Amino acid sequence: MLIVLNHKMNLKIEEITSYEKTLRDYNVVVMPQTPYMGLFTKGKYTLGSQCISEYNAPGGVSADALVGLNVKYVIVGHAERRLIRNECDDVIAKKINTIINNEMVPILCVGESLLEKQAGLTYRVIERQISEVFTKVNKDYHKILIAYEPVWSIGTSNPPTKEEIEEVLLFIKNYLKETYVVETDLLYGGSVSSDNMKELTEIENIKGVIVGSASLDIQEVINIYNIVNN
Repeated sequence: MLIVLNHKMNLKIEEITSYEKTLRDYNVVVMPQTPYMGLFTKGKYTLGSQCISEYNAPGGVSADALVGLNVKYVIVGHAERRLIRNECDDVIAKKINTIINNEMVPILCVGESLLEKQAGLTYRVIERQISEVFTKVNKDYHKILIAYEPVWSIGTSNPPTKEEIEEVLLFIKNYLKETYVVETDLLYGGSVSSDNMKELTEIENIKGVIVGSASLDIQEVINIYNIVNN
């Protein structure tokens, strides 16, 4: 199972130095803040990026830079970037094409808000998020990993139930197979921790997790890793 550690904009330089040394023994994907990515070069881990730029501008993150750092995975369409940075489907599709063209692996995040969930629109929202992107990318659909990240559970202590996650992942799997004749690995992200990791490993169709807040605590990372691999 793929374990993706998404640090967002957390940890200081002195914390990262100690963190990286401990992480070297673990086969995970680590996504630190962009300024710290060059510090992750010596371990069993794989380096990933939280973002990539769709245009050439000051402060951007280019595909060439990521390739030069041996980045393999890049997150796109994260709920917070959709909301705060107004990343639309056209931008997300452009990023995915760039990632694939540079032989990296895009992780496309999809998921519904609380209002959408309460209105019974979960499947409709996810179908739209996938279709709007897939119609604009090159036909290498199988190279796109999809992560279900329910917006209403990110950063909270209220994750969806095991049954809810299973139902959504099954929907995504069937939708991809029926509409695009493709199967790809499906991930889950949303309040992932050592407390619910064992239950998550039991979910059908789940091939990985994106760990947010818990990824900042190296002992939590070790605990999650041990649950997955024992």
